[in-house]
This record gives sequence, structure tokens and C-alpha cells, in this order.
Amino acid sequence: MSGSPVGLAFDLSGIAVRVRGLPAPLDARLAHEWSAFLAGDAGRSFLDVEVACAELPVPQGPFAPKAMRSRLDRDRARFEMPEGDVSVDAGGRAVLRLSTAVAAERGWFAFLNLLRAALAWRLPSRGGMLLHAAAVTLDGRAFLLAGSEGSGKSTFAALAESRGARVLSDDLVLLDGALAPVEALGAPFRSTHPGAQAPGRWPVAALLFPVHGASARLDAVPPLLVRARVTANLPFVAEGIEADPRIHEAIERLAGGVPAHDLTFGRDPSFVDLLLGFPR
Repeated sequence: MSGSPVGLAFDLSGIAVRVRGLPAPLDARLAHEWSAFLAGDAGRSFLDVEVACAELPVPQGPFAPKAMRSRLDRDRARFEMPEGDVSVDAGGRAVLRLSTAVAAERGWFAFLNLLRAALAWRLPSRGGMLLHAAAVTLDGRAFLLAGSEGSGKSTFAALAESRGARVLSDDLVLLDGALAPVEALGAPFRSTHPGAQAPGRWPVAALLFPVHGASARLDAVPPLLVRARVTANLPFVAEGIEADPRIHEAIERLAGGVPAHDLTFGRDPSFVDLLLGFPR
């Protein structure tokens, strides 16, 4: 049984997303977990997803989202995993298939992963991206700490929060480059911090990379290294850089338009003073 044929419309802080055809239990879960972003009419959708259930081979082994395969070019993208797949065109129309052979919980996480992949491919068309990073806001500005799993993103977010920062995410950040400067957007993506998932847009003041040490400090990072690190923390679409110049342009927009520094920090929030003093 599917949800409403009209589907659910969401406004991800200026990014309109519509989802139709999701099985009723998942439809209700999405409406609940993304409730802060529900929109009566999100307008013309940046991403319009039609969900269908399909008889696919029974997945073997545990759920492995990092094993997703992709085929990307400028006009179309396709992402595949054992639990389903999604195809999306340059106009934002997407068809997402979910396997009928998986349990509801596994199907839910597969749906979210495929939806994020489709959105990640669409965002460079407006100079944006999804970035593996923690994001906090201080004094009306966003600070990003980009890094792989285990690099200290959650620690950074929790420590900054203890000093009054608002946490946007501790893992995956939606960035919009449609206007200058690049902005970090409130979005319903992974975060362990209550209240983190709420709408809003904040100019990105700095792109940070974690270094562990006793004394808080900021050190400038050379431009070539910034670009390499951004690429390394670009989920879903990094392998499409050569096929789709928009991905490269989005990386250049972030790396060339936002100051980048190594942030050395330990187990205390003293680095927050450095961020509050960061030049405007």
C-alpha cells in the first residue's frame, strides 16, 4: 500500500523536494522525521521522486550503504544498491525503486541513502553539494569541519554546542552555492543533536579540517590541498567529476570562496573563541 498519490512536499531551507509513492508505513515515517521541513506547496520541485516497489534479487549480507554503485554524467545519474536504485535526470525527475524482498527498516535506510544520492547529484547544478562535515552556527555564521568517519566531527559539534553554538549536523551538510556567499542549510540529515534539524540558511565563514592536539589553533591550508580534501569528503558524486564539470565547479566555488584552515582542538571547547574571532 502506497502513501498519498500527491506525495509529501518538503522545503529544505530553500531546496524543494517532493516524494510520491512511498509505501504507507515509510511515508508516515518520513512525514514524522522530516516534519520540520514539511511544506503545503514547495513550488516547483528541485528534486521530484517517484517511488516504486520492485521484485529485485534478495540482498546478500548486511546492509552496506558505502557499497553503492553509480553511473554519472551531466544529463543523468543512476545509483544502485542491493536494496534498490534511483535514476534522476537533469530536470530533477527521479524514479526510485525499493526491493520488496527487504525488511521495512532496511528499506527505510536504503530509501534515505538513495534519496540523498539523487540530491547530491542535483546540487552542483546550483553550485552546491552534500559534504561529509559537521556544521555549527555562531554569531549568525556557519563553520564546517570536514572529515571522514572517526575524524572528530561529532566531538567538535558537541564541544561547540556546550559553548552555545547551534548544531546543524554532525555528519552530512547541505551547501547551496546559488548565491554568494556559499550557505549552509538546515536539512533533515543525520545528526545526534536534538533540535539540529530545523530550517535556516547561514553564510559559511570557514571550512575547517580536524587536527588533534592540546592547544586550540588555526592554520591556513594551501588551495590545492583544500580541493583534494573537499573531494575526499564528497559523498555519492566524487567519481563523476570528470564526466560532469558542474561537480568540479561546485568544489571550486567552495574551495575558492571560503577561507580554509586546519583546526587543532582537544577535549575542550576553547576553539570556539577562535571561531568567534574569525574575520568577517
